[in-house]
Amino acid sequence: MSETPSISVLTRIVPGLTIIALLVMIAAAIFHVATLSPPVQKAFNRADAPTAPDYTQKSSWFLLPESETPGGWEKPWGVDLYWFVDTPDGYLGGWNVPIDWSAADTQLNEEDWITAENNNSFPVYAPRRRHAAAIDGDESDAVSARALEEEDILKSIDVYLETHHRQRGIFLGGKGSGLSAAIDVIDNRIADTRPLDQLLGGLIISPSQGSDLPTDMPPWPDCEETITEFPCLLDLRQASDIEGPYDRVQRTFEKFSTWMDLNVTKPAAPLPPFETIELSPIRRPGEIED
Repeated sequence: MSETPSISVLTRIVPGLTIIALLVMIAAAIFHVATLSPPVQKAFNRADAPTAPDYTQKSSWFLLPESETPGGWEKPWGVDLYWFVDTPDGYLGGWNVPIDWSAADTQLNEEDWITAENNNSFPVYAPRRRHAAAIDGDESDAVSARALEEEDILKSIDVYLETHHRQRGIFLGGKGSGLSAAIDVIDNRIADTRPLDQLLGGLIISPSQGSDLPTDMPPWPDCEETITEFPCLLDLRQASDIEGPYDRVQRTFEKFSTWMDLNVTKPAAPLPPFETIELSPIRRPGEIED
């Protein structure tokens, strides 16, 4: 009569350990997916939006000239660059990105031709804004978030025109959503508005812009091929064996400055501030003072 082989302890516990290991792996996978998934966004509410930028304060700008620029009544005619950064990736805290979110500060890193310390031939204005966050959700909420961003875009240019512009020439530019913001400003604040439409030099496309361009790009001539037609388009993605982006922008601004001196009526210089002088009354000899 044969004997039944004995089952070792190890043989008995292996299936149980395997099941436990599988359960641990499944739980870990569920936890990993849950922690990486974006949180469910509440409906858009302006009361929950980040604090609005105050463009009278330097903290609401990435770049803002330190000193007052020469007005357009001086010669040569000065030209400003107004630059919009692209939307930063990765913000999941709400429908709009706070202007002081740390990742937003890296959006100018790719534009070293703007930020280099030796680039001082033209002033650069780069406003912060509450970007519409790249998150999934109801389309009506996304539309509201983009509308809030547009409010900041137009408010920034309004403050610039009122406080900093000084009747100078202006080029606008940007990358990604910033390029669309620049076009939005041209359409809503500058086009068909005298004298701003005469002071508009054109639109600049970032050297780091991808192949996709906004569908509403203006049909303007190439800035590097014209000396008589403005506004124009300066596409810095195009390779140049001679000049880098900064040099190409500087050369274009010089051409536009010369063109304005020849074709645009110079604005009058503002009057100096009036000084109030208090005069003492003239009295005849012997007249008693009141």
